[in-house]
Amino acid sequence: MRYLGCSYGYLIFSDLEQCLLVDVYSGATVRPPRLKSSGNHEIYHGILVAPINSPDSHLLLCSGSSMFQWQVGTSSWVEHSLDCGRILQIVLFKGEMFAMDFHDRLHRIRLAAPQITMQEVPVARGEDVVAGLNAWGQDMVAGLKIKPWLVVCGDTLLLVELSVSRNAFFGYSATFKAFRLNFSAEPAKWVKVDNLGNNALFVSFDRRNPTFSCMNPERWGGKSNCIYGASGSADSDEAWSAVELGQLLPCTCTAMACSYRPKPIPEPNVHSSRLQSLWVLPSLVYGGGGQ
Repeated sequence: MRYLGCSYGYLIFSDLEQCLLVDVYSGATVRPPRLKSSGNHEIYHGILVAPINSPDSHLLLCSGSSMFQWQVGTSSWVEHSLDCGRILQIVLFKGEMFAMDFHDRLHRIRLAAPQITMQEVPVARGEDVVAGLNAWGQDMVAGLKIKPWLVVCGDTLLLVELSVSRNAFFGYSATFKAFRLNFSAEPAKWVKVDNLGNNALFVSFDRRNPTFSCMNPERWGGKSNCIYGASGSADSDEAWSAVELGQLLPCTCTAMACSYRPKPIPEPNVHSSRLQSLWVLPSLVYGGGGQ
């Protein structure tokens, strides 16, 4: 079965017709009803929108042309056609769902029965973001455009970019940049963040894995204003790396980022590789108040 994602403590798998949810800690499984659609082979991403024991829990699966919705406990799926670009990430923020597509456009998703609605969120890009995009344009010549992450950090929705540059003498180097979404502006605007305060962010170069933030990481030996990246392979020398916002990434971390860049044209089996390293935050899984 191909790995599709992880949310609320469950790994999500699919083998075209059958979907399987596996509890990370206990190994217990949940089997939703079989899928019946000709587009199943394109499914590449899955997410639970609430804990599986919640009455409002739904499982969403994304393909290149559709989104499949299963309300936990029911006997059937609902398929919704999509007219946006390929969805790379879905996050839940202040009771709403936001998605980032392959073209870096932000969308708001609503589970309005019987149809899912998806509406693009107009976002103006500040000068810092535009400058980043110009740098991306140079990187694309070398085939190194790295897609951004959405990360929920308290009451802020962040866009985290990995800016990669190439030096003739020292090879590739990369730095993380962060931008918060200012909803009070019209239209909304990405505003550069120079410091994460007492927060740390967690990302994975395998885009099927979730992102999240943690407050006061010093409590467990971590460091604030850092971004932690999970290794892309069990064969890596280090299982993870941490770097301060705006500082250069280690060479090994930069190499992992380049190896996980999305393909311009999705290949049928590009997401069929096995699960790589990922972060799991128990308080998010079990609904604890603190992190």
